[in-house]
Amino acid sequence: MTATPTTAQFITCECDAKPEPHKVPVPRIVVASTEEANAEAVRSLLESVWYDLTLFFGPDIPLYVAYDGEATGIAEAACEWADAQGFAVGPYDGGFVAAYVAPEGVKCAPADGRPTYVYVA
Repeated sequence: MTATPTTAQFITCECDAKPEPHKVPVPRIVVASTEEANAEAVRSLLESVWYDLTLFFGPDIPLYVAYDGEATGIAEAACEWADAQGFAVGPYDGGFVAAYVAPEGVKCAPADGRPTYVYVA
């Protein structure tokens, strides 16, 4: 699957929160940019995040993997994973966030009640 979502792209959500399908922004996974990274742990965590999001949005969900800052360490591993899955990648632009991935102790922006995944090195 190849997806090329942009910050303005929406998908149709068919969750039970509303009685009919409705438009929502393409979910973004925002990844902290830190130098240290266990690439295998990052990939495993992203697989878990992706799985969780497919439970809510469905199996054909497009994702946008965004990095906060420079694409180094954890962000680089996340970008490689996203490319392999056919998901779009790029810098975080302040759009809708479905999940944050960051090492323990790295402060993330408020998740607005959405899940925050913590990568533990």
